[in-house]
Amino acid sequence: TDNGDIIDCVDMYKQPAFDHPIMKNHTLQLEPTLHKYGAKSGNAMLESLFDMSWKKNGGCPEGSVPIVRHFLTDHKIIRKNLSRLADPASYNNGHQYAVIFFQNGQPTMQAARATITIWNPHLKYQNSDFSLSQIWISAGTGSNLQTIEAGWQVYPRRTRSPGPKLFVFWTPDGYASGCYDLTCSGWVLTSNQYSPGMSLQPSTYGGQQSELAMDIERDQRTGNWWFYLWGTPIGYWPPSIYKGGLLATSGSDTLSWGGEIYDSSGSNGFHTLTQMGSGHFPRDGYTKASYVRDLFYTDSSRNSHAPTQNQLLGLAPAPNCYNYKFQQCSSELYFFYGGPGCN
Repeated sequence: TDNGDIIDCVDMYKQPAFDHPIMKNHTLQLEPTLHKYGAKSGNAMLESLFDMSWKKNGGCPEGSVPIVRHFLTDHKIIRKNLSRLADPASYNNGHQYAVIFFQNGQPTMQAARATITIWNPHLKYQNSDFSLSQIWISAGTGSNLQTIEAGWQVYPRRTRSPGPKLFVFWTPDGYASGCYDLTCSGWVLTSNQYSPGMSLQPSTYGGQQSELAMDIERDQRTGNWWFYLWGTPIGYWPPSIYKGGLLATSGSDTLSWGGEIYDSSGSNGFHTLTQMGSGHFPRDGYTKASYVRDLFYTDSSRNSHAPTQNQLLGLAPAPNCYNYKFQQCSSELYFFYGGPGCN
């Protein structure tokens, strides 16, 4: 690509997902059975968000999938960590958050949706910190916590290049194990045009806002959790990777949206200038602060609902560094979040 990424076109049936022993007898699902929310702005919007310069040479042929080549290093990749989110900030092991939760009490939610602005936040330590914005779909607690996660992330140590990248993540066991993108077996890619790890176009401060519209929806026939970008399905989390847990058999009990940073300095996010979102506080508002809008979830009867502000729990353990606020804009609720960090 123009920014230095290398894209490999890999036979769809030889992608890393099928290296997992539990995927040995998996039947590849090429298209979702039914998409609850329907089409949105489609490929034209996606083409404007992704660095598509790799397609100058024709792109990947039908029957193959594009996989961003990651050069392996001896650097440790920091695992994500949602399981201790509600603990005091000093216990967050270098992770800080500004997020909102919607909790259902029972693992019955079948889909989540959000539109998130894309930014290119500054990292204090380029070779070890990260900053991201995402959707979490989760069920269970402790070592039984299971998650489906997707959004954008700036993490040069992992991606080997700067700027925001699309990512997916999952853990079946409270982050004892888990995997980003296609760097291990599990997540299944079906698109021959878009892939986790690809570069995204960030928003302009005070100007054009680049938005990532995401739906994650459980297929009622197969149990696969499909990932959509602007209404276009690109791949899925198969239920087998959740080893008979709630995300394999039932659904989600908790949905979350917002931002996360990792501070490698040892100050647990209290004394770092690693930015979250746009790097500006929520009070700066539209075109200046990062936001999430278009919040929806689907219940067990496949009815969609927009959670109200009083149904959402907000959490910012280090509010002087990273914070959040709600703003009702016409008929739509916006969640602004992020910040510059703390010196």
